[in-house]
Amino acid sequence: TLSTNEAIRYGYCEGKVGSVDDILKKNNIKGHELDHFQLGLTDRIVGFFLNPFISGLLILVILAGIYFEMQAPGIGFAGAAALVAVILYLVPYYLNGLAENWEILAFFGGLALIGIELFVIPGFGVAGIAGITVTVCSLVLIMVNNDAFDLEFVSLNELVLAFTAAVAGVLGGVVLLFVAGAKVSNTRFYKQIALTDTQESKAGYTANFNTQIMTGKRGVAQTVLRPSGKVVIGKQLYDAFTRGEYVNAGEHIEVILETGSSLQVKRIVE
Repeated sequence: TLSTNEAIRYGYCEGKVGSVDDILKKNNIKGHELDHFQLGLTDRIVGFFLNPFISGLLILVILAGIYFEMQAPGIGFAGAAALVAVILYLVPYYLNGLAENWEILAFFGGLALIGIELFVIPGFGVAGIAGITVTVCSLVLIMVNNDAFDLEFVSLNELVLAFTAAVAGVLGGVVLLFVAGAKVSNTRFYKQIALTDTQESKAGYTANFNTQIMTGKRGVAQTVLRPSGKVVIGKQLYDAFTRGEYVNAGEHIEVILETGSSLQVKRIVE
């Protein structure tokens, strides 16, 4: 609690210096060689990506890349951008000893929960909320020097900066998706790297693996459809899914749409 001058006055320190040269002069050290340490290129690059502002931008690129990849399957560019952003985000923190293995696993686990909520479980519930929570928390913990949630050596300022960077990146990604999503898909650059034309069947395009028209045919659910599963039509087993409704095994179904190797069905009462 003492100032420098008070510490000198009461004998808690020997003096006040402003540089290394002042220390050498005060201790009457002569004939020395002073070696100035400089960070190497790798260390400077790692330090650049450890900046919370850069981390926030990388989080934004990750979310935007995943979104545009899902909008145009097979595009490759958006998915590659998201993958590179993930690497640039995780590797510097891992090399610096901040990102633990369990934190990285928690990050991918959170993304997996979000994916399950979007593609497997209809609606938005526990899996989606848990996925977002786990993802944001893992992003924050990766940026701070914690030991299994022990934040004893983490200052409040560091924690606030990490939380702000993670939340800003996530919110910025969401805003970008809603505001710029439609505009980006109409740009010349996006049309050059993504397939934006509709490949209609009347033009000769097809992804139907069935040799006969299945729309309108009826059958029985072989497994529970929630919403995907197996159905039997004419003693043949098919992959099928519903529009979100649950269909129990043994219930009668009708094909309403053919989508490649899978059938979209609805429950009927006979």
